[in-house]
Amino acid sequence: LKRYLPIWGLLVLFVPFVLDAQTPERLSLQQAVEISLRNNPDVLTAQTDIDASGGRVLQAGRIPNPELSIVYNETPTNWRLGSAGEQDIELSQTIEFPGKRGLRLDAAESGQTIAKLSLERTKLFVTARVKRAYFQALLAGEVARNLEFTISLLTDFLKVVTDRYQSHASSYLDVIRTKVELTRSRNDFFEAKRDAELRLTELNVLLGRSGETEIVLVDSLAYAPLSHSQEEAITQFTAQSFSLQITEQRVQQGRSLHQLAQRSYFPDLSFSAAFQRRPGQASPTGSTTYLGFGLGLSIPLWFWQGPKGDVQEMQALVDANTIRLEAARRQVRQSISAAYRTARVAEQQLIVFDTSLLKDVEDELRSGITAYQNNQIDALNLFDIYRTHRATKTEHARALYNFLAAAANLEASKEIPE
Repeated sequence: LKRYLPIWGLLVLFVPFVLDAQTPERLSLQQAVEISLRNNPDVLTAQTDIDASGGRVLQAGRIPNPELSIVYNETPTNWRLGSAGEQDIELSQTIEFPGKRGLRLDAAESGQTIAKLSLERTKLFVTARVKRAYFQALLAGEVARNLEFTISLLTDFLKVVTDRYQSHASSYLDVIRTKVELTRSRNDFFEAKRDAELRLTELNVLLGRSGETEIVLVDSLAYAPLSHSQEEAITQFTAQSFSLQITEQRVQQGRSLHQLAQRSYFPDLSFSAAFQRRPGQASPTGSTTYLGFGLGLSIPLWFWQGPKGDVQEMQALVDANTIRLEAARRQVRQSISAAYRTARVAEQQLIVFDTSLLKDVEDELRSGITAYQNNQIDALNLFDIYRTHRATKTEHARALYNFLAAAANLEASKEIPE
């Protein structure tokens, strides 16, 4: 017995982990969105763009490096620098014309803001894709469950038909027809289960995980009515549009670059201080050490070439971005309006199911079963009722999906893909 104690100890340690690995992960829609935002390559790339833009802000704020120079004149031929007749140590610093550095920083900070807004826009697109994939998986599961319910009904009906046949109240043909209908439903159920598994695999891949990860969706296809009118939705989503904010920032960035180009007409300054050694060159007599100061000025002599071209280019950039901004505003409004109308139509279709169709088919199914038991209808008519019931339940689930997908598209309609 002692010989087997280590083995039992290992089993005690590892069995809980094996059981835990076999337990499906329960996944809500919110969890799916959060996982996707952590793993999605587009989101991760957009985050690195923010880091890069932060580096460009640092570069834009840099100050020109000072220059240090050491000069020896009248150096003896034996290269003894200490015996040189003139020794100069000079430190110079270039100072840009006031406003240039600030405008460069403004342009770079606008670029950083654009990177942050682009990240939020990317997150919105990813969220919409995850929601649609999650709803598709829910729809596929609902279709499979509807078929499973139909199979259960047909199984019970087969027992009824068999009993009626044995009591000579029904023909054997009804038994055969019921078995055929049951087999057909089971085949459809197999296809629906395979589609549901495929949708779960696609969702897993979208979350950046292995497609073999077993998950169970805990949310359901739930209806939440649209709470805004079309004009309210346009006003609200337009104000929230990251795409419009990005375009506005590009206009502002272009204006900063245009003003910076205009400042290139103005000269930069340079200051210098020098420690000089000039033996016996100036009073007081015998003095050998002096201080020197200098002031330099860059001369934009060829202003009609570089500076003029820069100003012209930046002005064209401002004009182009202004045109893009107006076009983007129209495009966003039209996109929101079209998405809202689609969502509203899907909602109206769903309301038809909720207010009448579902109740009607349930009543018709119960009435049909009773009518068959009372020999008022035959099996073929009852099968038609079963098929209608199944189709209505499936179409109701599809209508729910269409509405939820349209609502997710409405949230993303305010953004313009690049």
